[in-house]
Amino acid sequence: MAVLGAAALGAGMAFAAAGPAGAAGTTTTTTPKSPKVTTCSTKTATTGIAVALNDFLSGNQAIAFKYVQDGAQIAPSYALSQQLDTAAGLTKAGILTLPTKVTVTCNGKNKVNYHYTLYQKDPTTGTTTPPLLTTGGDGLILNGHWVISASSVCDLEAMAGAVAAQASNECYAAAGLPVPPAS
Repeated sequence: MAVLGAAALGAGMAFAAAGPAGAAGTTTTTTPKSPKVTTCSTKTATTGIAVALNDFLSGNQAIAFKYVQDGAQIAPSYALSQQLDTAAGLTKAGILTLPTKVTVTCNGKNKVNYHYTLYQKDPTTGTTTPPLLTTGGDGLILNGHWVISASSVCDLEAMAGAVAAQASNECYAAAGLPVPPAS
């Protein structure tokens, strides 16, 4: 996944954005249920975004886009991103990428900015890496739940750079967003 590529390419670099994941600075393999919400509170936003990030980063296609804006449209770019990162040697099968240290800031009644840190875990040995990347994004309430914005997913894919450029460009196009200029 581009996330792993971004982490591998940017280990030691911090990317600023806004975002939560892994309540209270921890991530477990069983995330809480996404709370039903109608307005922003830090507590429910942190839990909701943490659930969305954990599901998205799980690698499980059945749940990865449940709490992602325009998830059905951008899911193919996510699968392509995973293929490209694996082919480039940036990812390893069976290694989990997980969010932790999630923080949120309400941005009106139904939007948030969030930050989180990514690390990797080998589920067989339990070995974890030091923090790889700090990044973030924005979220919003859709159908009574916090979701990750499509632009945040595409931006995360784009962090892998040229390796995942095709996937991130497809993500922006599928979400109806302009493709940012190459850096």
